[in-house]
Amino acid sequence: MATDPVRAARPPALPAEHRQLADAVREQLWFGDDDPARSSLEASRSMAAALARATGLKPFPAVAQRAMTLLSNPDTPLRAIRDALEKDPAITAGVLRVANSAAYRSRQTISSVEEAVQRLGSRHVLEIVTSVAAMGMFKDAKGVGLQVRDHCARVAAMTRVLASEWHQKTAESPFLCGLLHDLGKLLLLQVSGIDYQKLDPKVLAQSDEAFVHERALLGYDHAVLGAHVLEAWKLPSHVAEVVAWHHQPGRAYQHGAELGLGVALVRIANRIDYQLRVKPELDEAFVAELAQDGAAQYTGYQEQILKAMWPKLRDGAQQMLSAMG
Repeated sequence: MATDPVRAARPPALPAEHRQLADAVREQLWFGDDDPARSSLEASRSMAAALARATGLKPFPAVAQRAMTLLSNPDTPLRAIRDALEKDPAITAGVLRVANSAAYRSRQTISSVEEAVQRLGSRHVLEIVTSVAAMGMFKDAKGVGLQVRDHCARVAAMTRVLASEWHQKTAESPFLCGLLHDLGKLLLLQVSGIDYQKLDPKVLAQSDEAFVHERALLGYDHAVLGAHVLEAWKLPSHVAEVVAWHHQPGRAYQHGAELGLGVALVRIANRIDYQLRVKPELDEAFVAELAQDGAAQYTGYQEQILKAMWPKLRDGAQQMLSAMG
């Protein structure tokens, strides 16, 4: 497996002593966290996690929780699902927008919750409900927060396109994994856990940068924190695992199974989104480099496949941004 080229990118973003620590953290975490229990404990003690568990940060919407429970049972009548969601018109509207987006490739307009369940299936509608509810909690995000939220929406769409367009249709909840991969950053911004604007601008303009500085400054990173909060919200455990490990690819690939696949898909979509911000048009040099990335090699996405998929990835990302509104 080729070495991930991003591993070598280390722009100066902190004073020398912090930069050295950040580089050491990067090397340590690439193939695994030597003390994951300590990192999780640090995250659980953080202000963001404490507020997420309590009421300082809005709890996960009760309407969404109820709908998710109903959707988890294949015997639930469609009417019961509709009645549950209609108690929150904003979530219902969001679900229909996402269900009609390019990411879900609906050939005909879906006009009701019942129709969405019938045509997409309970599992996919559950995924959409969860996503809309989670992002709705940060609808008032501004500045860096809005940038992160928009990034999450675009990565969600592209992760799903990647999973559905090639031979990775067995991926578990790719849309949800992509959408929530940077939840921890949004939580940190909510409680001023870290001021990203004081870091080098490259930290938020490149993948695999912010987390090393978070570790150096806070003792944990947004991936660990995001996973901790997802578990507290009782969201699917496999999604929390992908979120927790998306900056530890070597560890995830060694683990294999759905975890390795989920991390690889999120990482490909993540890198593509950073590239789209710079140049929406196909950049053959970038795609050639991406095809040599460990994530692309793990999933089997060859250069010609990524080139062919580029328009769908770009357009899907833009449509999802509008759908998440």
